[in-house]
Amino acid sequence: MKDFYEDYRFGSADWATWHEAYECGLFDNPGPVLGYMDGKLLMLDGDAPMITIGGAGSGKLRDLLAYSLCGIQHENYGWLAPPRLLVNDPRGELAAISVHNQVRFGKAAYCINPFGLHGLPQHRLNPWDLIDPASPTFHADLTLLVNDLIPLSGSSNAEYFEIRGRQWCEALAQDYAVTFGTVTLLALYDMVNAVEDPDAWPVLYDRMAASPSMDVRRTATEIQNKRKKVPKEYSAIMGELFKYLGFLNDPTIRDTLSGSDFSLEVLCQRDCNVYLMIPAEYIHQLAPMLRAIIGAAMLYKQRNPSAPRVLFLVDEAATLGRFESLLRGYTYGRGMGIRVWSIWQDIGQISRNYGRDALSGFIGSSQMRQFFGVRDLDTARMVSAMLGSQTLEYDQELDQMRAQVAQAQIISELFSGGDPFAAGMNYSYQAQAAIHRVKQARLLMTPDEVLNMPEDKQVIFISGKNLMPIHADKVRYFTNPDMAGAFMPNPYHPPVDSVQVMTEAGAKRRPVITERVPAEFAHYPQYESGNWSFIKGYRPANNKPPHKRRKWKDFIVPGPW
Repeated sequence: MKDFYEDYRFGSADWATWHEAYECGLFDNPGPVLGYMDGKLLMLDGDAPMITIGGAGSGKLRDLLAYSLCGIQHENYGWLAPPRLLVNDPRGELAAISVHNQVRFGKAAYCINPFGLHGLPQHRLNPWDLIDPASPTFHADLTLLVNDLIPLSGSSNAEYFEIRGRQWCEALAQDYAVTFGTVTLLALYDMVNAVEDPDAWPVLYDRMAASPSMDVRRTATEIQNKRKKVPKEYSAIMGELFKYLGFLNDPTIRDTLSGSDFSLEVLCQRDCNVYLMIPAEYIHQLAPMLRAIIGAAMLYKQRNPSAPRVLFLVDEAATLGRFESLLRGYTYGRGMGIRVWSIWQDIGQISRNYGRDALSGFIGSSQMRQFFGVRDLDTARMVSAMLGSQTLEYDQELDQMRAQVAQAQIISELFSGGDPFAAGMNYSYQAQAAIHRVKQARLLMTPDEVLNMPEDKQVIFISGKNLMPIHADKVRYFTNPDMAGAFMPNPYHPPVDSVQVMTEAGAKRRPVITERVPAEFAHYPQYESGNWSFIKGYRPANNKPPHKRRKWKDFIVPGPW
């Protein structure tokens, strides 16, 4: 160990080699696709959280997410895809390119698509269908779900009103659920409106005042008193409620949340993808809805810990605002079969939503930390610091030349009658000085090198495998021959009636074929319109498992449904 510190006195930072990555099973254990290393697909099996930070326009969909959503053909295992995903899909791009290929894996696909993006299905659901007044977790479930709806902003001035708003919501939802046996987001919103309605409130107050629940009775009394005696405080609390529940006044959203085409429990029952598709311009105002759906899905999985693992892929995580269930997913979600993978543009987004201290929670709890397309200095400095310093050796040429000159002078003096013993000792010293190399510290990557990293490169940190950081490659999915036939056109990148696929003969453009769905696939929810689409020459089919099937937890080899 002493020799190690002597040799690497300024640090031992280095990049992982291909052989080291191979020994850690990153090429041979199917898991979410991270990129490529010397032409080999990098995958990470496991149950620990992951985080990706890539600047705007850095290719997060193009070089990363498309592989796990569309699936990819592996040289040893055939088609690979995560079996169960919930995907936050701003603008619906991921669904548009990947929904058609899920049948290849025997997977259902459900689209929470209120505005009908890209002509994809518009499935309806009740996110709160897991609330049961007879359940021993009834009160705890309500608290978690309401907290996802109404986050704490972190402002000391608003905290009191936010907490009171949460407690009022819990009491209103509890009263409705006990009275009618169930509760929905729509019912909660209607209850809040009833509190404001001078005609409806007396009726609601009488019912709540007679509730068997002390919390409901106390809340009814509190609302009544504040309405009459502290109108400004009452208005401030109601303002917080409408701030986060106001999205429920939209008839389109109410229709989406009023049905029961499926339940989020499906993630615990069968292999499927659930896409949350909201147009980019509405994401901020509909963030409470997205939090409610994702939080309810996590709660379902926590209630079914023995069900197969679910991957929660949260793209553009910053648009959700402060989301306590997401943060909890990074701390103890892995024990419940929840694997969270969040995507951010920079570390500042985490700090702004959750506070500076939460940054270490997201980064430190993630097994995989991935960085590319870094655009800001704070993120670049953090990546540089995480990579650490290396010890370099170099020739101090001027000092070496001086030592060589001194050697020549010693020899000259010796022939001129100098002391041979003194000459020998001095010559030995100068001979060592002539070849001595100087050690120096250098960051493995400086912040400016992180900022200027090539667009086809990335830095990946993986914990728990005794592995140095990986300087990996990024490959565009539509230039990858292993992705041929796996993706449909991206509606934001025309043309939309054909795609470019890589074949043995090079890049070819293939048309999209739309036809009646075969009877054997007609029951899949993604084909509720009666039609299906695919790329010419790549007609979907339930693939049979390879002769030798490998067992793993996160990914499946597709087989008949």
